[in-house]
Amino acid sequence: MESIRRVRRRLPLRRAASNDFVGYEVLLDFIRERSLHRLEGDLIEIGCFMGGGTAKLARFARRYGKRVFAIDIFDPSADDTESDDGVKMSDIYLAFLQGRSQLDVYRETTRGLDNVVTIARDSKLVSFSPEQRFVFGFIDGNHRPEYVRNDFDLVWRHLVPGGALGFHDYNFGLPEVTACINGIMSEHADEIAEIREIVPRHIVLLVKGEHGSCA
Repeated sequence: MESIRRVRRRLPLRRAASNDFVGYEVLLDFIRERSLHRLEGDLIEIGCFMGGGTAKLARFARRYGKRVFAIDIFDPSADDTESDDGVKMSDIYLAFLQGRSQLDVYRETTRGLDNVVTIARDSKLVSFSPEQRFVFGFIDGNHRPEYVRNDFDLVWRHLVPGGALGFHDYNFGLPEVTACINGIMSEHADEIAEIREIVPRHIVLLVKGEHGSCA
């Protein structure tokens, strides 16, 4: 499919080789800039794909005695959301995997990182104890709006004041995702202290206000 080939050509080889298709360095820079690693809590990622970003978060987090919770259904055919050029996300994932098992690739990429807590489930079926706290979260899972909203709620209720939550694919060929995120930001405006958009990476980060509630 020509549209899939175009997508693959757009991704830098360095990031493809590390199984990080987002560029997690910008997220780590933000965490350091805001000293989020000094807050009390762990990190969470929803949507791991091949584990490159998970591994980068985990290597950073273990320096500070923190865990990375990684949630993914590990079924590359599960997300049938279409981009504005008519390509399904599932087709893109399958093209990159080239017949390999997503879970096997993820396990190999994260091998040896004992601070990763992998939750191989549909994110709608995941919950955490009231005591769980997160200082940073990143959402790049199923792109259907009901999942975007569910994943936000799952992380936000456990995010500590001053912590940050990021979304991928903001203003990038998935208009329903962008509209859903805009709706979330509007509805939670009184809980959000700052919004930072990283345009080249199609990422938007929400910093939770100091008076925001936590489960």
